[in-house]
Amino acid sequence: MLQEFATFARRFAITPAEAYVLPALFERTAQAVNLPVRALLSQATYSNAKLGEYLAECARKVAVADRAEAA
Repeated sequence: MLQEFATFARRFAITPAEAYVLPALFERTAQAVNLPVRALLSQATYSNAKLGEYLAECARKVAVADRAEAA
């Protein structure tokens, strides 16, 4: 599944510093909407650009918050 996350990251310009949050973000989101992680990742990457943009922005915000917490 790492390749799928890498594809998502490239498609939505997620930096490596932000990409580390993707697995947990997708896991929690998939649980909330009752979908398998792979299905959510596929939709966000290939068929639902708005969903992809939303999750990419969430990843950016979480990464920023994590860096601020660590400082």
